[in-house]
Amino acid sequence: MLTDIAICQAVLDALTEATVLKDDERKLVFLNPKACELFGRSREELIGQDVSFFTEEIQSARQRERDIEVLTTGKKNVNEEKLIDANGKCRNVLVRKTRLTLKNRHYILTSIMDISLLRSSEAQIRYLARHDVLTGLPNRTALKEELNQIAAQRVYHPEPYALFLLNLNEFNYINDIYGYQAGDAILCEFGQRLRNETGNAGSVSRIGGDEFAIVLRNSPTQEQANNLALEIMVMMRQPFRLTRANPMVTLSLGIVMFGAENITAGEIMRRGNTALIEAKQRGKNMFSYYSELLDASCVSKRIMVKALAESLSKKGDLTCVYQPILRSIDEKVVCVEALARWNHSVLGAVSPVQFIALSEETGMVIQLGEIIFRQACQQINIFKNLNLAINVSAVQLGEANFADRILTLLDEEGFPATRLELELTETSIMNANSTSLTHLVRLREAGVKISLDDFGTGYSSLSLLKDIAVDSVKIDRSFVQYVTEVNDTASIVSAVSQLGNKMKLNVIAEGVENQLQKAFLISAGCTHLQGYLFSRPVPVETLHALLNSETNMLHER
Repeated sequence: MLTDIAICQAVLDALTEATVLKDDERKLVFLNPKACELFGRSREELIGQDVSFFTEEIQSARQRERDIEVLTTGKKNVNEEKLIDANGKCRNVLVRKTRLTLKNRHYILTSIMDISLLRSSEAQIRYLARHDVLTGLPNRTALKEELNQIAAQRVYHPEPYALFLLNLNEFNYINDIYGYQAGDAILCEFGQRLRNETGNAGSVSRIGGDEFAIVLRNSPTQEQANNLALEIMVMMRQPFRLTRANPMVTLSLGIVMFGAENITAGEIMRRGNTALIEAKQRGKNMFSYYSELLDASCVSKRIMVKALAESLSKKGDLTCVYQPILRSIDEKVVCVEALARWNHSVLGAVSPVQFIALSEETGMVIQLGEIIFRQACQQINIFKNLNLAINVSAVQLGEANFADRILTLLDEEGFPATRLELELTETSIMNANSTSLTHLVRLREAGVKISLDDFGTGYSSLSLLKDIAVDSVKIDRSFVQYVTEVNDTASIVSAVSQLGNKMKLNVIAEGVENQLQKAFLISAGCTHLQGYLFSRPVPVETLHALLNSETNMLHER
């Protein structure tokens, strides 16, 4: 008959993570082969020793304190450390400590999981989330962060800045005539030219297909901005280098000077776009400065704010459409994402990008969110086995009664909490205060699922997923778009899927548009899929037909 010691040793040996057991005097009682391999020492050398596996004294002291705390309180302890393995390689490890009681004596069970690959993947995710895959330049997200940083510091550093927004004119013709590969080569060369012209005076970003931006720092004067604009226009007279041609490309450039005034990053971009539109109207290779005389868009914005307020107070203008989310294993629709639509009697169909951003800016997103929430619960409640995913903005999450309001709405509409999934972006969670995070914990305890939207475009980490205990992660469409074309992107998607699977999370890939993407995503471990390949967002009547059809209409689209 096996002794307790033999049983414990057999269990430890079977574990895939480096695992050790210490007694209440912190001396090693057991350790498994994986631990011996990690530390480069035999079991016989270590048993009975008070050994620290961390070379730095501050780490050793920290682990001693945690050992004592676990022994004293019985509370589990999880922390991350850096460890030098037997081969001299630095590894990121996750250290878990748990108290065990055997024959009235306390022991510390410590497991050490190597998360170096995950940390490396996260670093790649952060880089790709803030950089354009083609040119290597910072992307729109990075530009927005830079402008937000400038806006936040204006009280203490009110010096002037300049934003250049640049657009290559009629660039589609380049792709049509010379091919997309040639077009990509021109975009890369143009980005490099901008960096050469700008030098150390500022930063260059690619913010769209043929759209670029420059932020000038170091207190530029309008004369300096003017000189750089002229230099860029002279540079554009030089043809671009292709294998069999030297095409000329023209440019439009909008400039906005800003500094100490109270102005948001969004407003800076809006002013830059206003100047860019004026430059386009003037002709090719022209630039224009923002001025209030150009700002007719303010009138349009006031009209839209008033129209949205009116639509919020009446029925019919604001409606829901739904995009199915399929389970990968059998391609069955298990959830739908509710998306808001606004059709105004005068303005017509308004883009969600416009009116949702406007509702957040004006605070009307609270009322808008409730209207969409109620309508979606009412329309989806009849599908008894179908979950409902609803987006939540940072403004809504920041409300003092957020959790109470969600639970009250669920109760009033008779919608089960277990069928609701709230989608929040990484950024909104990272910027949330402790009260907001408490709301999420309370909602999860009530059965509501939490999904991390746009995963990979912010600063997510293993600790973030652990701390808020999400149920799902959605891989952003910007990664899915290039998953079969760019090796780095494919590696990131695979790493995220493996991370999600290891943590027993649903991994949802959004923006799936073709069969090649679908096949890769399934093989990478994505548990759910969403995108135009299966269905565009549709009104509830069409959703009924899709779900009730005996012939699989989803796959005919």
